[in-house]
Order: sequence, then C-alpha cells, then structure tokens
Amino acid sequence: MKRRAFLSLAGGLALGAALPLSLPRRGAFAATADRLSKWQPNTSHGPFLAIEWRYIAGKVADPAGDYGFIVAISDIKYPSASKELLVEWQDLSGSQAPKIGSYSGTLAYNSAGGTYTFQDAPHQASVTWRWDNTNQVYNLSVASPELTLTNLVLRPQGPLILEGGDGTLDLGDALGFPVGSDYYADWTTIEIGGQARGVARVDMQGLYPAATPVAPLLAQPDPDYDHHWFAVAGQLGTTPVWISAWRIEAQPAPFWDVTIAVSGASSAAWQSVLSKTEADALVEPLSVRVLDWQPLPASAGPLLSQLRTGQAWRITAGVAAPGDLIDLTIAVPPGQFAAGARLGATGVLPWMEEAVGAVASGTVQGQALSGVRLVVAETTAEFNQVNVPLVLR
Repeated sequence: MKRRAFLSLAGGLALGAALPLSLPRRGAFAATADRLSKWQPNTSHGPFLAIEWRYIAGKVADPAGDYGFIVAISDIKYPSASKELLVEWQDLSGSQAPKIGSYSGTLAYNSAGGTYTFQDAPHQASVTWRWDNTNQVYNLSVASPELTLTNLVLRPQGPLILEGGDGTLDLGDALGFPVGSDYYADWTTIEIGGQARGVARVDMQGLYPAATPVAPLLAQPDPDYDHHWFAVAGQLGTTPVWISAWRIEAQPAPFWDVTIAVSGASSAAWQSVLSKTEADALVEPLSVRVLDWQPLPASAGPLLSQLRTGQAWRITAGVAAPGDLIDLTIAVPPGQFAAGARLGATGVLPWMEEAVGAVASGTVQGQALSGVRLVVAETTAEFNQVNVPLVLR
C-alpha cells in the first residue's frame, strides 16, 4: 500500500530503470512473521529501497486527558536522502486545536537493542522507539513541542499482520515504474505505568521499484495520486476487532485492501484474520464516499487550497452481497494536516491529511460495530472546489 510518501518515491525511480526486479505474487496468509526481522531496517531490496518508515497512530485515555497521537519516522533514500519525523497530537475531550510538527534530523538504529532513535536537537524533538524481543513489546518515548510520551508500552494483540495476506503489495505505476511495497502491521494496547490506557496501530513499510518501466518516463510526477487509508479499533459484541482498509486510485485500475483481525483468547494468536484485495472476486470492491468535507490547508498552496477533502466517509465492500464485508461510517476532527515530514523532499505534494479520532459506526462481516476506541484516517485525495460557480451557456 501506500500511501504515505509515495510521491517522494516517484521522483527517484529513474534510478531503477535498468533493474529487472520482479514483484512477488500475493498469496494466502503466510506463517507467523518474526517481528524483529521486520522491525529492523529493510535489507530485502538492497540499494533499490526508496523509502521506509515506522509509524504509529494511537489514542490514550488517562487522568491527564483523552487524546490521539501520530508519530512517524521516515528514512527517505530517493530522490534525495532525508531522515524525517512527524508528530501529531489531537485533543479528543475538548476543543483544542491539533498540534502538528515536522522535523528533519538524524535517525539511527541499534541492532543490539532493536532501537530507533531520531534527534532534531535545534528544535528539541526526539524519539526513542524499541522492539523488546525478550518481552515481546514495543517501548516508545517522544519529546517534542507537540507531544510528550514517556516509555509507553505497546503490547501486540496478536501475531504480526501481513497486509494483503502476505505482506507484499503492488501499488500501481509511478513515472512508468510498477511500485512494490513490503507492509507489516501490529495492533497493540497502550500501557502507561502498568495500566492499560489505550490502543494503537503500528506500521512497518518500505517502497521500491518492482520492475523495469512499463511506460515512458514522464517529465514531471503527476501530483494527483489519490489514496485513502483507514484503521479502526472496536468490538463485535464483546470481542475486540481491528480493521484496516485502503484504496489507491491508480492506473489501469484501483488497488485496495481490507484486513479484519478478530482477537483470540490470548495476545499470542488471532481468532481470525481475513484480508481481501482487488485480486479477489468480490460483489462489491472497496468503495470510499465522502460524507462531510473540509478545505485543504493553506500549506497546500494557492491552487490546491481552493479544493476540499473529507472529514467523514462511508466505506463499503462486499464478498457475496454489497456491504457484507464492511459497511462503516467514519469521522475525524477537522484540521489534521501534515506538511513536510513523510511527504518526501520533492515538494510535489506539500500536504497530507493525517487524522486520528474515535467515531465510527456500521457493520463488520454483518455484525454491528461497537465500543470504538480508535479511528485513523489518512488521505491525499483532493476532490472538488470549495466554491464552484455554476455557468450555463
């Protein structure tokens, strides 16, 4: 999938013009993946890996307040090397405006401790993020003007999820190159001081050119690469359910995925994991319809800032009948736009909606969704004018 920083890859893919790489085929869910091997920097694609990131979106409810947060550390290799950090904080109990910061700095990985560290000393922004392989938990600390987190314990709620069924996704073409992605995800609970205080989604992903060009290279990247990505944590009855769904408008046809994980009796196993993609024969492929709009931020520039994007959506997909896989309405607080970090160094797309909230309703596999604890919505899809004059001739 993806989604984040895709256009930064597009600007640098010319390097791979002579690479006879092949994209692995999708398949059924593979055996349980070793987290440490996926957590550490990606070496599977050698010098052709264009970008990778470690990303978390979560929600915390504790005596200090009810808030959502996003943290992403990106290692961008093409078109120019850059180490970037995105930090977001969203008040979910009052009316405070979101706090969002983008930073460039140094990023290092310590293999002995399984630890990433990011540092932007001039702006007082730092992250320490570790996979504790002995105790099978993540530890996250963040210090920035927007967000302070001290030794959050993120406990996985099942085996590592291989998005798309096998952790290998195709994302369409960029500048004539098929783009591939390795994509793994964890759903976790958040523990603070030994107490469960929330839930979070953790992503590990890399992008790379998947084959030689299939069309002539374009002089400039096309900035209109629309995508939506959603994640929801809730319940079906009394059983926790964790959902991700994304759709990319690509040529010659859209790419999409719906993954549903149902909690098992322990954090060592899922009761079930189902993944459906555009490669499957469904009555209703994943569709995304905007229900409520918001204007793009001023950072989108004088032209794009006249457009608008979503803050509430209906997402549906059906295997045997429309909506029998998912039929959900999702909403997030407005104004959560990231600029700079995770968008790459090209400046092609100066904004991205990165939003966290806790509002969703509908059905999952025919059962009513309840007890929603986290909603994440990400999009680069800009749709129509804020004010469109009607002209009749």
